[in-house]
This record gives sequence, structure tokens and C-alpha cells, in this order.
Amino acid sequence: MKPASEATDLVDDRVAIDLKERSDSLVGRIAADVARAITEGRLAPGADLNSVELAARFGTSRTPVREALMLLEKEGLVEIPPRRRPRVSQVSLEEVEELYQIRVVLNGLMISSFVGNASEENMRQMDGLHEQIKRSAYVDDDAFLASRRVLHNHWLDNCGNGSLRDLLSTWKMRMSVGRLVQMRPEDIERSLRDHDRLVMACRDRDETLAVALMQSMTLSGLAAIKRQHRERS
Repeated sequence: MKPASEATDLVDDRVAIDLKERSDSLVGRIAADVARAITEGRLAPGADLNSVELAARFGTSRTPVREALMLLEKEGLVEIPPRRRPRVSQVSLEEVEELYQIRVVLNGLMISSFVGNASEENMRQMDGLHEQIKRSAYVDDDAFLASRRVLHNHWLDNCGNGSLRDLLSTWKMRMSVGRLVQMRPEDIERSLRDHDRLVMACRDRDETLAVALMQSMTLSGLAAIKRQHRERS
């Protein structure tokens, strides 16, 4: 697999990161960089976060780094134990299953809202992003996951429900498949088929079918996470 950084040209400015406190400040840039590494799987659950190394990378003192890590702790991506080095949060299988039970419902609401509110320009943009997914699928896994995030962010950004967008964006960071599972060729093939059908349902303004497909895709992600958990065990 190629480094995830090689796929960054496929990712939108948010890169699936939607921290409310994020801005163009140094703290925001540090938080976004670390969050990206976590959600893309380059920093594994339990990995140490060395504030000295991060400060050196960004050419700053440790204070902005500590503030950035505290921001990520509020988002559930980082743990800061007393008198110990900060680390990437561990996520139990039980927590994943509980959150996915809720996420599958909210994802259905999101795609339903997109179908109902999207303009024709939104639909044309969706088509272009979908083509990008298909082109990237056989380049490398990181490029595929990055382009898929862009399409899902497009659906979320244009669903017309800002509160739902904020809620799902936070969960997407914590529960991203890129963070929690190694994609197999058969996972990518299934995802391509699912996206073909979902994009067509959105194009046809078939809200019922789009919701069913989105919820099925969400549950497929959970199944992949549970499979990898069993293999590691």
C-alpha cells in the first residue's frame, strides 16, 4: 500500500475532518494533521503521540501541540492519561457496534435529505466524484478510500441539515473504516458496486432505495471491522 499522503490530491479541504474549533490557527492545523493521520490509519489505535516530535515538526513550542491534542481528546480521537504520554484512542468492538447501530439510522437520514434537497449541480458534482472513485479503485487502497470520503462528504455537505452534518462528521472521524480496517480486494469490489447503485438511486431521486443502499453500505463497513477484529483475536 502506498503512503496515504500520496492520495491527498483526491481529498477535499476538510479531509473528512470537521472540528468545530478548527480554523487557520496553528492549533487547528496541528489538530487537523494529527486527526488526518488517525482517520486514515497511519496512526494506529494505542499509538503514542510525542508532543516534542510534533512541536519540532510544526516548528513551535509544546503549548500549541498540547492544545491541539486536547481538542482531539474532545472529539474522541486522542486519550491523555494522567502523567503519561498522549496516545491514539482505543476503540472497543462493543463501542463500534453501539455507534454503528445509531450511525446506520443517521446515514439513512443524511442520504434521504440529500436526495430531497440536492440541486442538479449537486447531482453533477456527485457524478464527477463517483467517477473519481472508480478511477482510483485500482490505483491503491489509500487513493480509493480518499476519493470515497470526498463523495460521502459531498452527500453530507449538501443534505441540508447542518446539525446532522456536525454530528455525523465527528462520528466519521472516530469510526472511519480507513482507521479501523484493512480493505481487501473483495471489499473494494463490493464498495464499487454499492456506490454504482447508490449514485443511480440518487440520480433517480429514489429516496427509499437510496436509504436502503446507504444503510446496507454502513452495515458492510461494520461487518469488515468485526471481521478484522476476529482475525486479530
